[in-house]
Amino acid sequence: MVERFSLQDTEDLSPPQFFLSEDQISSYKEEGFLIIRNILSPHLMSRLSSGSSDLSATPCLHCAMTYYDTAPLLHSYDNVCQRPELIHQNFHEVLYRSPLAHISSQLMDNRPIRILRTLTLGSRAGQTIPLRWHADHAIFPGQRKCGDGLVVWMPIGNTSYADANGLVVLKKSHKIHEEMIDNGTWFENQGSVHGQRLHLEFYKSLVKTHEKEEPTLNPGDAILFDRCTVHSASGVNSRNIRRNSWQIRFFADPQQFDRDLYKYYPSSAIADEKNANKEGFLSGPHLPQIWPKTIPGEQHAIRQGHLLRTRQEWFLFMLGYPRHLFISNVVRSAESLGFSLQHPLFSVLVRLGEILQIV
Repeated sequence: MVERFSLQDTEDLSPPQFFLSEDQISSYKEEGFLIIRNILSPHLMSRLSSGSSDLSATPCLHCAMTYYDTAPLLHSYDNVCQRPELIHQNFHEVLYRSPLAHISSQLMDNRPIRILRTLTLGSRAGQTIPLRWHADHAIFPGQRKCGDGLVVWMPIGNTSYADANGLVVLKKSHKIHEEMIDNGTWFENQGSVHGQRLHLEFYKSLVKTHEKEEPTLNPGDAILFDRCTVHSASGVNSRNIRRNSWQIRFFADPQQFDRDLYKYYPSSAIADEKNANKEGFLSGPHLPQIWPKTIPGEQHAIRQGHLLRTRQEWFLFMLGYPRHLFISNVVRSAESLGFSLQHPLFSVLVRLGEILQIV
């Protein structure tokens, strides 16, 4: 059963400290990622594993809508849940009782840290997740630079291996991504579905010029990588074991609200003016501050369940994103038929949608 948290569970939220060495910080900035071993205690990993099992065994509307409330790339996963900490105490505990926020702050010039979103992803034992090189830059605020947002990725339950759908990153790929931003190429393509497919093709081509890092990560280990670092599931599952993971996306505060930001998909809280304060900076319970301390008003809204939607609220909310719904359903149908996003049929459907001004 899904274990919601009570008010007293979250009164005192003070993430612990964990100090990195100068070599670790320098390595992260140069390579675009950092691996930290045993950063989560056995107790926190047990809580995380238990919470993940609960969500897998107990379907709920909040998690089910993740397939449609985020990037249309998750349909190949057996179970997903965006922001599980909103509905399950265990995820909330690990998020706020681990030192991951302090570590992330050090990697982003010791700035305050806000939570962009978290996401659990699970696959079946015999399932192979497609190799799909991509970067997460587009979902972060501050589109004109890298370095002020990152992803924390950690396995749940099983060890993550490269030959079992494990996470793979391309070393130093964040640097060439930043070059794309500086010369305008990224902005030229990001405004259309066809352009975004060109990005995916470009990321795929980087395998020829950038060395792969294929880490083995045990439960308790974490890899942190820059918002611009190109990564993917390995596309191999010769071990025939499950992959189950949790991702946390942090960004450095403050970040200016951008009125012209392209709304890629519904969950882009950074594109919603309601999440900007009077000074025009992103804030509020949808993007809560976690480091160096939490903000009581934001946590109160979270504890009261104000961020959760009913079925009717979801229905009305998703009606505002017809293009995204079209793309999501095309991707879901294509992947159920065994087609990848690089398949010619998918290209034809995208082109047809653009001609008809659907996408």
